[in-house]
Amino acid sequence: MDQAGIGMQVLSAVTPGAQNLPGAEGVAYARKLNSWVANEVIPIYPDRFRAFATLPLSQPEAAADELERSVREHGFVGCMSYGAVDGKYLDHVDFEPLLGRAEALDVPVYIHPNWASPQATDVFYDGLGDELLSRILGGPGYGWHQEVALQCLRMIASGVLDRFPNLQIVIGHMGEGLPFYYWRFGEDLDRITRNRLHKPVQQYFHDNLWITTSAFFRDELLRLALSAMGEDRVMFSVDYPMASGQLGADWFRGLDLPRATKEKIAHKNAERLLGIGPS
Repeated sequence: MDQAGIGMQVLSAVTPGAQNLPGAEGVAYARKLNSWVANEVIPIYPDRFRAFATLPLSQPEAAADELERSVREHGFVGCMSYGAVDGKYLDHVDFEPLLGRAEALDVPVYIHPNWASPQATDVFYDGLGDELLSRILGGPGYGWHQEVALQCLRMIASGVLDRFPNLQIVIGHMGEGLPFYYWRFGEDLDRITRNRLHKPVQQYFHDNLWITTSAFFRDELLRLALSAMGEDRVMFSVDYPMASGQLGADWFRGLDLPRATKEKIAHKNAERLLGIGPS
């Protein structure tokens, strides 16, 4: 962080956190991990670290309670989820206790990628004659990003964001491909959902979704993201240690953007969403 000139970093558990652990085991692990981050990690550099809670999502009511504990007791700024839980995305009715609690606490849910289900992997990614190739194609090479994009679209199309209109969702990797399809959503999806949803499909992008630059340090992708999302919904992120903080910071500083726009992306948008001040 010092070498890259990054003043503050929001910490989170690596995929899949605690969400795949069943019952009491998942609850205990999430609580232990969040308490360790709060009591042992953040105090080392209290002005430099914040955190997203990891949650026992196999137990949604317990996950909601752990989110509230982490926010109220430890000052965490949101939570992170990691793909499907027992084959269910966050649009499933089971997760309404968590989504409602996040909305009430005014903290965002960050949806991080995870691998597709075994069934989807078998259909879409296997059969290439190379197990590692299939794994990467179904993961960071492509499939991860489609899983997150689909989850966001399901939350919009199913009406979740009408039931929780103030819920804020964050996704990384320059929007997981969603900005590329933004105008298509405004055509085909909007026609079929016009009498089902409270707002046009594209409006949910501006009311409920945020994207980060994590690990996608490309000028053209940022321009695309800004053209779809606007400068108030994009935030700088590195994805360390999966990506280099130095590389990300050097790329961002070299961007040819108005200073006011760069300040929003660099820190002001995150300060507004997460309720954090500059270091």
